[in-house]
Amino acid sequence: MTEILKLILVIAVIVFLIRKKWKLGYIMLLASLLLGVAFGVNPKEIGKNFLLGLIDPATLNLIGIIIGVYFLSSILRRIKSFDDLVNSLQQLIKDYRLILAFIPALLGMIPMPAGAMFSAPMVKAIGEKANLTPEEITFVNYWFRHVWEFVLPILPGMILFAGILDVPFRNIFLVQFPLTVIAIIVGLAWEYKYLSKNDISSFNKKNLFFNIKKLFLSIWSILAVIILVIIVKIDVLFSLIFVIFILFMTNYKKLGLHAIHKIIRNDIDLNVIILIASIMIFQRMLQVSGAAEIIPKTFMELGVHPFIILFFIPFFLAMITGLTPAAIGLGIPILLPIIMPGEINYYYAMFAYSAVFTGAMLSPMHLCLVVTRNYFKSDLNKIYKMLIFPLSAIVLSAFILLLLKG
Repeated sequence: MTEILKLILVIAVIVFLIRKKWKLGYIMLLASLLLGVAFGVNPKEIGKNFLLGLIDPATLNLIGIIIGVYFLSSILRRIKSFDDLVNSLQQLIKDYRLILAFIPALLGMIPMPAGAMFSAPMVKAIGEKANLTPEEITFVNYWFRHVWEFVLPILPGMILFAGILDVPFRNIFLVQFPLTVIAIIVGLAWEYKYLSKNDISSFNKKNLFFNIKKLFLSIWSILAVIILVIIVKIDVLFSLIFVIFILFMTNYKKLGLHAIHKIIRNDIDLNVIILIASIMIFQRMLQVSGAAEIIPKTFMELGVHPFIILFFIPFFLAMITGLTPAAIGLGIPILLPIIMPGEINYYYAMFAYSAVFTGAMLSPMHLCLVVTRNYFKSDLNKIYKMLIFPLSAIVLSAFILLLLKG
C-alpha cells in the first residue's frame, strides 16, 4: 500500500502544478524525477534513463512526426488551401448542415492547438445565416473537429498512442475506425434532429468539376499521408516528409526558401516537442521504477474489474488535463500491464483510448472548448447537455466492441 501512496503523491503533484498553470512538459520531467526518487532509483540511474528516454528511437521518431505535422499545417495555411476548401464546399453541397459538419471535420485533419478556433469563423458565418443558437454552432464545430481522433495518424495523441504501445499504426486504425464512423453518424443524427433545414447554400451545378478539383487540391496532401500510412504501409514520418517535399516544390513560387525559416521560427511549438520528449521519459521511469505495475495490481487485489481500471484512469487524467497527448502519456503506460500482459489486446487499448477521448471532450480545460465557447459566447452547461448522447454512444460502442472482440 505504501507504493501506491507514493504514486498517488506523484500524480497529486502533477495535478497541483497543472492547476498552477505550469507548462506540462516541465511538469512531466519533474514527475519523472519524483518517481525515481520515491521508488529508490539511484541518481546515476535516473540521469541515465532520462538520457536514454530522450535519445530513444521511438522518442526521436515522435518528435520528427510532430515537427512534420507543424510544417504541413503551416504550408497549407500559407498557400491558402483552407480558403479554397470552404469555397468549394459551399459550391458543392446543398444542405448547410452537411457543410457545417464538413468544414470542422476536414480542418480537423490538420492538428493544431485550439484547432477548432480555426474553423469557428467559417462555421459561425453559416450558422448565423441559418439562425442557429451559439450553443448549436459551438457543438457542431467542436464535435466534428474531433471525429478523427481515433484514427488520424498525424494527430499528436495517435502518434503518442502508437509510440507507447510500440505497434504499427495500421493495426490501431483497423480496430478504432468503427469509433470514427460512429462519431460521424451520431454527429449527423444530432444535426438532423435538432437543426432545421434552411436553404442558404450557394450550391452550383454548373461548376461541379471545377469545385471538385478545387476541393481535392486543397486536401490532397492530407489524404496522401493517410493513404501512404494506411494502405501503402509507409512509416508516418517518411510519409510526411515525402508529402511535404512534394507540396513545397509544387508551391515553391508562392513560398520560397524563406518560408522554411519562418515556419521553424514562428510555427513550430517548442513546448509541444518538450512535452512529447518528457512523456516518453516519464514512461521509461514508470517502467524502470516498477511504478507502472502498481495501480493495475492494487486495483486487481481490491477486486476492481480491469474494464473499470481501463476506463476511469485515462478518463480522469483527460478530464484534469484537457489534453489527449498528456492523458495518453500519463495513463497508457500505467495500463500497459492490463493492455499487454503478453501479447497486446488492441480492444483493451481501444477502450482506454475511448475514455481519453470522452474525458478530453468534457474537460473544461480543453483548449478547443475554451476558445470556441468564448468565441461563440455560448453557455457551457448547454453544450455539456448536447455532448451527453454522442459521448455515451462512443463509450457504449467501444464497450460492445470490447465485449465482442476483446
